[in-house]
Amino acid sequence: MDRIQAMSVFAEAAKLGSFVSAAEQLSMSAPAVTRAIATLEAQLNTRLFHRTTRRIRLTEAGIQYLNDVQRILADIAQSEAAIAGVQLLPKGTLSVTAPVLFGELYITPIIAQFLRDFPEVNVHGYMYDNIVDLLDTKIDVAIRISKPKDSGLYATTVGYVRKVTVASPDYLANAPNLKTPEDLKHHTLLYPSDFKEPPVWNFKRNGKTVAIRLQPRFECNQNRSTISAAKSGLGITRLMSYQVADAIEKGELVSVLDEFNDEKLPIQVVSLEGRHNLEKVKKFVEYVKSALAKDVYLNS
Repeated sequence: MDRIQAMSVFAEAAKLGSFVSAAEQLSMSAPAVTRAIATLEAQLNTRLFHRTTRRIRLTEAGIQYLNDVQRILADIAQSEAAIAGVQLLPKGTLSVTAPVLFGELYITPIIAQFLRDFPEVNVHGYMYDNIVDLLDTKIDVAIRISKPKDSGLYATTVGYVRKVTVASPDYLANAPNLKTPEDLKHHTLLYPSDFKEPPVWNFKRNGKTVAIRLQPRFECNQNRSTISAAKSGLGITRLMSYQVADAIEKGELVSVLDEFNDEKLPIQVVSLEGRHNLEKVKKFVEYVKSALAKDVYLNS
């Protein structure tokens, strides 16, 4: 088996998370797949997969090598298509994950347009507020609102958001003074929560973090419910700027303590393969970047 074929076997095994599944997909025997991976590991003098009796998982070296392999295979496919006069178009199933409310407001419309433009693509959408492991879940693209933490992933920044503190005009008209973060202890607080950590809001003063421990009157694991409670005049909440941008524009909520806002967080489109993605991934990243670049609330 030549090196390129072995790379294809490796990429398929990494994608499916199983030597047996890769063998079935490639119409090979399971021992042949195992031998191909073993040969690659011997040539590279490193282990590409952690193996157990039930599953396989890429090693750190395997993740890095997968990025290179995907790039090489994509380049070969594009070169062959160019010689044949064929334009590669996205096709197959694309799996995308995003935070729940961000996914509803921004990513779902992008997915809809993507599906209209590329009829040979299907999309599986997973909206979660927690970070999803792309390898474990076999997800192609993740939209994350945070600083990058995994150097084994490829990420491109498509915008910025920050936490903002808001309340309704009616609440503020009848509430105690609110000039510093410490004044929050005199107010009714609404806390969007996963109930896993103590309620704390972080602010910035003179470049230093000011952590305010809270005693919320209302805690809820759904951001929409917290926003609704704030708009009704119940109290003050703190959420991502994009989550309350529409309510601020309509005058339903007012931003307060702006001079104490913490630093911006990047909105990133994250994938495994790197700059020469599979065509469906590369094209979807382009769609997300183009659409979000036009939104003033994500680039101010």
